[in-house]
Amino acid sequence: MSSNPMTPRERFGAMMEFRRPDRPFIWTFETRQATMDEWVKQGHPEGVRTCELLGYDWFDGIPLATAHWPQFERRVVEERDGHVTYFDEEGALRMEGVDAQGSGFVTRKWLKFPVESRNDFLAMTSRYNPEDESRRRPAFAGAVAGSHTSVRPVMFTVQGFYWTLRQWMGFEGLSLAFHDQPDLVDEMLEFVFDYNLRLMRAHIREARVDVLMINEDMAYKTASMVSPALAREKLVPRWRALAQEARSLGARWVFVDSDGHISELIPLWMEAGIDGTSPVEIAAEQDILQYGAQYPAFRFFGGLDKRCLIYEESDVEREVLRKAEKLYGRGGWIPAVDHAVPANAKFENFRLMIELLKTTWPG
Repeated sequence: MSSNPMTPRERFGAMMEFRRPDRPFIWTFETRQATMDEWVKQGHPEGVRTCELLGYDWFDGIPLATAHWPQFERRVVEERDGHVTYFDEEGALRMEGVDAQGSGFVTRKWLKFPVESRNDFLAMTSRYNPEDESRRRPAFAGAVAGSHTSVRPVMFTVQGFYWTLRQWMGFEGLSLAFHDQPDLVDEMLEFVFDYNLRLMRAHIREARVDVLMINEDMAYKTASMVSPALAREKLVPRWRALAQEARSLGARWVFVDSDGHISELIPLWMEAGIDGTSPVEIAAEQDILQYGAQYPAFRFFGGLDKRCLIYEESDVEREVLRKAEKLYGRGGWIPAVDHAVPANAKFENFRLMIELLKTTWPG
């Protein structure tokens, strides 16, 4: 091993290749506003990113609008009894607490989704022009150029197949459509596939991308939201082709992001040539140590139970130490909390988690 310190990008690459860098690449989701508000009261400096304060890592990105564009206009329908009912930027009608607005943690109730028929779908497609250069944010050109020399790994995220259709139709509506409107579902899936291919070709061909992340969020607490048989038929071929295209454009690894219990999905992702997943939510009755042993070549981000941050230091120590030793030794694991850190987590507990992840590194 070289005596010169590695860059975060080199560390990340080594861990993805099941090699041991000079020290670990440690990551977690950006601190949400509700959590930051509480942590400032506990001593977190205002205006400072937690990753910079505590010395852990982050990904650079490519600032591009990858979903529908332009977004729908946010329009309030009613505000009463501490709740607001409104059409959101995705065209859905929903209701949530006024106090939760902008916090990053919202209990929502969806009342209506924008796609209920093929005509609705066709109308939605007008917002999915992948070559539209207005999708590029002001920092886009600099990010693409900088992706070749950045010391940090670069992640580019697209909205996946199940994710997009669920955003259009809702969980219940999509579930029924798989049975009642299979031709429409096939048409929509093929549209999303073509859209994402053209989007990547138009905007990231000149970039150096380490990870393509496909957002799917297609599981709940105990199982997949779509049957494995249906996922194999409808999604595996499209994941495979999308991953192949991403690699042809230079992406080194392709991941799928899904909350919930993913034990039925991991074999399908592997079949499709997916390299790994995030964030492995522990509250969804999962064991990342079991996954790591069962799928030794598959890669994972996450798997550290965020709930331990609510309680005592001993809970944090127990969670980190029992997992870090085995997963660091296995490789292919990026230590991270298993989703956004909740607002009732203690800042000192989170600081302890990061320090333990640093000090338990076997390198």
